[in-house]
Amino acid sequence: MQDHHSFRVGVSAEAARLARERAEIADATYRSVIAEAIAVMRAEGLSDRRIAAELDVSKSSIRAMAIGPEVDDESAAGQIEVLRFGVWVDVAGMSGQHFIIEDDQLVSHERMARHGIDVELLRSAGLADTAAREYLQVTTGQRILVYSQERWKGRPDETAEDGWDRRGRYLIERCPGLEDGRCAGSHTPLLLGEIGLRDGDDLFGNGWPGRRPTAHQVWKLLTAAIEETYEIFDPSYPELERRRRPGTTPRYQARPGDGVSVTDSRRR
Repeated sequence: MQDHHSFRVGVSAEAARLARERAEIADATYRSVIAEAIAVMRAEGLSDRRIAAELDVSKSSIRAMAIGPEVDDESAAGQIEVLRFGVWVDVAGMSGQHFIIEDDQLVSHERMARHGIDVELLRSAGLADTAAREYLQVTTGQRILVYSQERWKGRPDETAEDGWDRRGRYLIERCPGLEDGRCAGSHTPLLLGEIGLRDGDDLFGNGWPGRRPTAHQVWKLLTAAIEETYEIFDPSYPELERRRRPGTTPRYQARPGDGVSVTDSRRR
């Protein structure tokens, strides 16, 4: 006997299958975000007990929840990635300041050229190749620029054994608005005390008296302090932290020279 409602049955079965698939994707997205949230909190030095309290889950579940799902299906993985990243994008804009990180692939000499900052380091000695970062306030267009005019090994020094003085400094400047190649004159310094740091925290290299961190360690310290002060959150952080080795090692050194190791977690 022919089933005259076979089409409806097929549609209903497909609807149930699709709902189940979407529920699985939603669950995997939730598990991914939870795992990344745990990774970020561990990187900030929180204990699993404290993390459990923040997430309102049991402490015994943290270890399993920190692993995250493994998804083999490429289509499902793509959907999960879009949803997962969208969650972090949504919450990253919670602050009224709402800064974003712009063109993070540019190094110091490229930032300087973009803003029209005089290049003090002779081109014959090589361009300032240190890491740099630029924050854009999306409402006002104001910017915060972090860069160095030195290379990672400082400036040329004929008296030094390797020809470099091994001394550098990072600069932090406010820019009221980008004017390509000609806005440097309107820049003003952002003082270290404004972001909770001390004089000298911007120095790098072993050519200074006393122990100093590397250029990249100082860059991480300064950018972490800025992002904490102005509540700037890069949506790429959570996944990168989850991919790092597990543990509670602090991501940033508390102060240059304090003897606290720095774990290199640079994104590029």
